[in-house]
Amino acid sequence: MPLELLRGVLVTSLLLVSAASHAAPPYQQLAGAANNDDPLIVAGYRAIFTCSAHFVMGRPLSDIKRVELVDVEGKGYPDPVIDEKRRLVISTDPSGKIVRVAVFRDSMGCTILPPHWQMGDVPKLPYVPYATAPDVSKITFPDGDKTNLPASGIDTRYAKLNKVLEQAFDGTTYAKKPGTVTTSVLVIKLSKDHGSQLIAERYRKGFGVHTGYRTWSTSKSIFAALMGIASQQGMLQLDQPAAIPEWPAGDTRKAITYQQLMWMSSGLYSGGANSAAVYFGGQDVISAATGTTLEVQPGTRWQYANNDTLLLVRSLRHLLNDDLRFLRFPYDELLHPLGMYHTRMEVDHQGSFVGSSQTYTTARDLARFGIFLAHDGVHKGKRYLPEGFIEFVSTPAPTKPPVANEWGYGAQFWLLDTMPDIPKGTYTTFGNKGQYVTVVPGHDVVIVRTGVDPNGIEFKQDRLVADVLKALAN
Repeated sequence: MPLELLRGVLVTSLLLVSAASHAAPPYQQLAGAANNDDPLIVAGYRAIFTCSAHFVMGRPLSDIKRVELVDVEGKGYPDPVIDEKRRLVISTDPSGKIVRVAVFRDSMGCTILPPHWQMGDVPKLPYVPYATAPDVSKITFPDGDKTNLPASGIDTRYAKLNKVLEQAFDGTTYAKKPGTVTTSVLVIKLSKDHGSQLIAERYRKGFGVHTGYRTWSTSKSIFAALMGIASQQGMLQLDQPAAIPEWPAGDTRKAITYQQLMWMSSGLYSGGANSAAVYFGGQDVISAATGTTLEVQPGTRWQYANNDTLLLVRSLRHLLNDDLRFLRFPYDELLHPLGMYHTRMEVDHQGSFVGSSQTYTTARDLARFGIFLAHDGVHKGKRYLPEGFIEFVSTPAPTKPPVANEWGYGAQFWLLDTMPDIPKGTYTTFGNKGQYVTVVPGHDVVIVRTGVDPNGIEFKQDRLVADVLKALAN
């Protein structure tokens, strides 16, 4: 079917489905969990990923199908339709009866519309304008994009890194089973005067300095930094109960503290790592995060839970009590000061950041974040994070004591120093499909690896870190 005819069919279907569902109640699932094979979820997955990869990162549909959509290909779903004029993506199930729409706004990234919305509701999506990013092409990294790296991407003083980077891209060396797909590796050396130098940088074809990917759960670590900034500004104390207005006075959940949420120790029922109803279904963050009950006493169980992070999102929005300020907060207080102009923290249709997963960024912006962490939350002489905050996030959660040869967990960061050949104090972000920002404090090194690893295939970041350190020492 010709593209224009297909587009007309999809738009007609969209209007019909929207009109029929307008009176329907909002789409909500307990804890935001959903069946990943539900056509509503699959079509939504295809819409939001295509939208973000194309409009945020500028990548073509052909590459998006090979990368973002590979895990949901072969199910008979037609290709998503990219509407350049309206800056949205339409995706349907094989029958054409389920139609999902993801909409782009230049300063907000993409948002999946909830099933009960009509196209006429699109103007209700949250939007905050920002000034055009400055031209930093002639300013040296990390403040800008200028580097002195040769064509090989390896500083000649560290030639032994070449073999390590080749292995990082070979799909087998750092794979628990073959098939990893690395999109970037960056290595940064830091100096005592808070300077830093990019000494290695390499990309997969189709990716580069200004193209990137979804961070998945590396977004949790970014949002943890925002909570640290809120603490530094006096809005909250980490050892105090989290402010969640949906929980009434006397509710036992009111005892849950910020640090327990950051430790993944709320004790609440959750879908674990399954928040598909929020990520792809169009459920709002607040109903998903606040609608479950306690299973165990807070602070007595470690359980990885997207909803614990989303509760931090809810609380920050409540504390700020100003939706415009909330939507600007990540950019005004963290991202833009660090020069992370190619990062978008996407929101749901009600204006809450999907802070557990839905941040799109570049490897260089992740490197800027890692440098900030390595400098203890101080940037250009200004302290953004409280003293002791980095120690807090990189110390084992009380509910997850260290175990030799297993990754540990701190507060929205993973800990690598129980692994062989990894220096004490090494901590990392960890996003699905291999998004890592690793800080090695004793060696003044930051290592970024991003990937699009297929489902079920995991990149061994700890082994990459060990080999980078070995190469730097020889």
